[in-house]
Amino acid sequence: MFRFESWAVLLLLIPAVLLGWFLVKRNRALREGIRFSGFLMDFAPTSPREWLYRIVYWFPLAALILMILALARPQLGKLYEKQNVKGIDIVLCLDISSSMKAMDLKPSRFQVARETLLNFVDGRPYDRMAYIPFSAYAITRCPLTTDHRMLKQLIAQTKLGSIEDGTAIGMAIATAVNRLRKSKAKSKVIILATDGMNNRGNIDPRSAAELAKVMGVRIYAVGVGTTGYAEMPQPGPFGTVRTVQVPVQIDENMLKEITGNTGGAYFRATNAEKLKAIYSIIDKMEKTKIEVKKFALWRDIYSYILWGALALLLGFFFVREIVLRVKQ
Repeated sequence: MFRFESWAVLLLLIPAVLLGWFLVKRNRALREGIRFSGFLMDFAPTSPREWLYRIVYWFPLAALILMILALARPQLGKLYEKQNVKGIDIVLCLDISSSMKAMDLKPSRFQVARETLLNFVDGRPYDRMAYIPFSAYAITRCPLTTDHRMLKQLIAQTKLGSIEDGTAIGMAIATAVNRLRKSKAKSKVIILATDGMNNRGNIDPRSAAELAKVMGVRIYAVGVGTTGYAEMPQPGPFGTVRTVQVPVQIDENMLKEITGNTGGAYFRATNAEKLKAIYSIIDKMEKTKIEVKKFALWRDIYSYILWGALALLLGFFFVREIVLRVKQ
């Protein structure tokens, strides 16, 4: 970017231009033997010496114009943006119990839930996030971090059966609250995805939710699975795989209670599209505040112009007093 700090100084260019016009008129008046007017004729030299004289004749005027431009303080600038991000600390809890193999969400509940988490992380680049998979117990695979590349790798590497089977919802919430215990973020959130009922662990989900409420943590829960029955792959004889119908059992009353008490919300995802839409809704409900301030840093360049003016003046005196000096 370019600007003049003092635009009013440029008004001095008007008398400078008038001076140039006066010099042209004066030059014409001094010339003899020319009976027609023409601006270009003033610059038609009759010899190399006169050519040089005609050029340096205008050096002082050019130097004057450059000095006026320098007085106006020309500046070059660069635009910068400063972002003040007020992020949210989010703990992602994912049920990896064996029932997440069910195929009512294609290709499976687990694969759809895992992919949805990865997309959710991509959409929130400014937030700190943690990741806690759980089944019979909960384990922190990733503490709160802004290194989303590492977080996504750990989510992508999660496999069913890596933890003893069961559904310890209370343990997952308690572990997540513990991760947020020292958080200084203005907003602290737990997003829990499960397809079952709490049947393992020594912490009741309601007690864990009360602790979250005291800590100022909101809980969003997502029930993953259709209603009624769902297809579940089972190993068959001789290494084959067969599918059986199993009932879908999600403790929605409990999930609604714990989310409502903490100021969060409960959602039910009966298909892959709904699950993705739910995470989009949560994303909009928990917005990160980003304040962008734009400012410019300006650098004066008038010194270069002054050096140019000085060079013109020195050139003028050098040519006139040394090069063109002729003994009379």
